[in-house]
Order: sequence, then structure tokens, then C-alpha cells
Amino acid sequence: MVPCDPIIGKTPICNGEKRISKIHEIVLPQFNLGMASVALGLCRAAVAATAIHLKTARFEHLGQSLGESLPTLRAQLATMQVDTDGLSARVDDLVEHLERPRDTTMLRVLETKAAAGDIAIGVTSAAMRVCGGAAFSKHLIIERVWRDAHAGAVMAPTGDVLREFIARALLGMPLF
Repeated sequence: MVPCDPIIGKTPICNGEKRISKIHEIVLPQFNLGMASVALGLCRAAVAATAIHLKTARFEHLGQSLGESLPTLRAQLATMQVDTDGLSARVDDLVEHLERPRDTTMLRVLETKAAAGDIAIGVTSAAMRVCGGAAFSKHLIIERVWRDAHAGAVMAPTGDVLREFIARALLGMPLF
């Protein structure tokens, strides 16, 4: 019998059986949780900065802020908050799964980073639209969080790769 001591980054074959490596077992869950948490922070920052902009930017001729004047912008801000709260619940669910593993834990590990990247891009893109040209200025953080959200989504494992793994899991196929 050959002892099975997986090397980080390799999927060993031990006694003719393919085993999940330490990177998939230990590193991937923590990395995906960390990336999802960063995405959540970016969403929260985008919501906060957008709300401040809507309260402080004014239509001088109306004597009102953008937020007071335009219900469409308020609706978009509300959608940003709903999406951010949904991501927060997803991150909390992943933490619970990691603390008390069960059959669905690896699926949650995969889903959470994939969803977090999509949500962060959506929320920060909405912030860019809501804040208009001001979003590109240096006095708002909107452009920076938008850029950071896009960077996180393309870090391996990318959302596309994660969705492939999720589909494989749903179809009962080996993940790795």
C-alpha cells in the first residue's frame, strides 16, 4: 500500500483512488471565503458612497439633492442594498458550512465566490451609473471599488470555472 500524503496543488492517486488534494480541501474554502468577504466589503463601500453622493449632490435650480429629486436613482440604490444584503447572507451561510461541514459544503464553497464576483460587479456597476460622471472623480471611491470588483472576479478560480465545477457537482461528476 502506498501512503497518501497529498502535495499542495496536486491531486494524488493513492492505491488507485483519486483523492482531493489539500488545496481543494483546506486552501480553496478559505480563499473563496476571503474573496467573497472582500467582494462584500466592496459592495458595502459602493452602497455607502452612492448614498452619500445622492444626499450631497444637488440640483441647485430645484433646491434638492439627487436622491430627493430622482426616484429612479433611489430605486437603484435600494437594489444595490438588497443585493449586498443577499451576498452577506451567502457569506454567513458559507461560514456556517465551514464550521459544521455537511454534504453541501463544497457546493457552497464554489457557489459563494462565483456569486460574490457577479454581485460585486453588479453593485459597483450600478454605483457607476447612479453617480454618473462624478463616479470617475477622485473624491468618490466608486471607480476604484468598481475596478477592484472586476479584478476579484477574474482571479482563479474564475466564476466561469466555478460554475463548471458547480454543474459537475449537480450532475454527480467528479469535480477535480
